[in-house]
Amino acid sequence: MIGTVVMKEIRSMVRDGRYLVLLVVGAAVLAVALIASLQKQVAVAREVAQVAAATRQQWDDQGDKHPHRGAHFGLYVFRPTSGLTAIEPGLGDYFGQALWLEPHRRNLARFEPAQDALPSTRFGDLSAGFVFATLLPLLVIAVTFDAISGERQRGALRMMHSVGLAPGRLVAGKFLALAASFAVFALILAMVPVIVAYAGGGPEHGFLWRALGLGTGYLLYTAILVGLGLVVSAWAADGRSALLGLVGLWLAFVFVIPGMGAAAARQAVPLPSAQAFWAAIQRDYTEGLPGDGNLAARQQRHDAALLARYGASRLEELPVGAAPLRRLARDAYADRVHALHFDRLWQRYAAQENVMRAAALLSPTLAIRNFSMKMAGTDLAHQRDYEDAAERYRRAVNTAIDQWDASHTRGLTSFEDKYAGAALWRAIGPFAYTMPPAYFALRAALPEIAILCLWCALVVAGLFFSLRRMQP
Repeated sequence: MIGTVVMKEIRSMVRDGRYLVLLVVGAAVLAVALIASLQKQVAVAREVAQVAAATRQQWDDQGDKHPHRGAHFGLYVFRPTSGLTAIEPGLGDYFGQALWLEPHRRNLARFEPAQDALPSTRFGDLSAGFVFATLLPLLVIAVTFDAISGERQRGALRMMHSVGLAPGRLVAGKFLALAASFAVFALILAMVPVIVAYAGGGPEHGFLWRALGLGTGYLLYTAILVGLGLVVSAWAADGRSALLGLVGLWLAFVFVIPGMGAAAARQAVPLPSAQAFWAAIQRDYTEGLPGDGNLAARQQRHDAALLARYGASRLEELPVGAAPLRRLARDAYADRVHALHFDRLWQRYAAQENVMRAAALLSPTLAIRNFSMKMAGTDLAHQRDYEDAAERYRRAVNTAIDQWDASHTRGLTSFEDKYAGAALWRAIGPFAYTMPPAYFALRAALPEIAILCLWCALVVAGLFFSLRRMQP
């Protein structure tokens, strides 16, 4: 009986010109957004590759100089893009595209595209994921608002009740037919990046699992929207009331709740200013953490231990480079201070994200956007993984240069001496970052998965209790 209802609903939608028009318009809008997103992603990837190659060439060809001056020439490292970035750019436009790696100091990411974009670009640059999350509810509203209330007004419910069709089977049939119809959008959106990735030479490691997770999330979102549409249509007195109620929910889900959630996150967990952040790091480095002593005292202890180790009375008598060994000790302490303050900053970011998760309890649109960022690797967890990898590389580069300096000099040397060259610079391997496996994304997305499942449970409960409204 449910299969009969499903086929009847599909035939009705096909005969209804409204559904076909909505299907064509929705597909056209989504296709335009998807093509634009893919073109942007390809252009950004090409630009990043060109700039990365140019900056690496500059590092290799910086010439003969003191090794520490060469280290201060610095390196730029860039986070590689993923095929799913075209669907959900997430926080990538707000965290910056490159990291400047230099001695003594850990930096924040630079060159945020959102900061450099023109106002006109910001209004027109909509990702495919955003279009899907905001457009699909409108399409569902246009089809479901009178799915039950309209049949009640036309007397169709009375006729179906008279032939013995149970309300539960009617609702199940309508739900399956509508969900299957709109699921096409979710499947296409998740499959296109996979097709593009294979056409471009093959996807990166774990890409297919991420795309599968993204598609599954979009299917859940589709089911939630269709279920909500049927619940409101069943409880509304007429089609007009159902339409007004669903439009109100769309405005709340897409605009009001995400905006209020972002404002609440900023208010509940304020971020330190850049000036205060760096000043605190400099203070702890110079004055020392509790029990460590200030910079002068730490250096004095280090020099005394170094002289005792080599049995020398002066730094100039050491059989190794004293200055690079000093830098290694100072940088190790600076790394410790930086790690402490950056951990606190990331904890604040995570606290703000938790506030947005709480807001997602009231908006499935916000929940699916948070989930899609996790699958695409454009969320906080993936950004931190990339920055932590870049920081480990920065430390390894500077340690290698200072160790080379210490083993190739004696005592104290002048910064004007030029005794390092291309051989040292090119011995430093390039930064290579690989996105974490898919289970990393799933683990980070567990709260979002729980929220989407909760919405599914609420929809099922709403459909169950709406059966009492199915009486003619």
